[in-house]
Amino acid sequence: MFTKTARYYDAIYAARGKDYESEADWIRASVEAEFAERRVSLLDVACGSAAHLERLAPHFDVEGLDVDPAMIEVARERLPHVPFHVARMQDFILERRFDVIICLFSSIGYVKDAAELRQTCANVYRHLNAGGVFMLEPWLAPDQFQDGKIDGVFVNRNELKIARFEITERYGDTSVLRMHYMVAQPSGVDQFEETHAMSLFPDATYREALGSAGFDVRFERSDLFIRGLYIATKGE
Repeated sequence: MFTKTARYYDAIYAARGKDYESEADWIRASVEAEFAERRVSLLDVACGSAAHLERLAPHFDVEGLDVDPAMIEVARERLPHVPFHVARMQDFILERRFDVIICLFSSIGYVKDAAELRQTCANVYRHLNAGGVFMLEPWLAPDQFQDGKIDGVFVNRNELKIARFEITERYGDTSVLRMHYMVAQPSGVDQFEETHAMSLFPDATYREALGSAGFDVRFERSDLFIRGLYIATKGE
């Protein structure tokens, strides 16, 4: 998925203003308010390069999971003492349960349809302790996605220059992001493309998937998570 760009991922999103530190602080404060005075276990599903986990690891007992081996390789280099797993969010199987599971940065959009969304929510539910919390950041809803949008991001570091151009397309309830890269380093200049297909789910579909898994659900908006967060709680 990010085979060619895993090692540039953090630089690209830093250039876009992604604030991992503040997001992690928000998650930490929310978790500590929910689970006062005890050590909390936390799983980051679709953890990517572990930029959130790097900031959460000092405070919680953390693990990470991602379908992309290239991303997990970066994550393991960043946090060599943290357990990481290469698996799909739809059907991962771990030998423990957690107090908190997070799935951020709209990674849930990579499930292909509503059936896989329900499968993912049910799987997360199985991996939570009683009273556990699932924090889910959605991808765009169908009425929010702009077909034919052109976007660009530029990284300008001493020994790394990146230009990424993105063009969006829509096919029914699937958004397609076609990304074109030019990467310059002392070793030379490379050009390549990535295509990402992400499902467009309305609010009702997220709520149905979470509710059918057994969660009590509320939705929160903040300046940090502009697409909001579903806060889903597993009953005691």
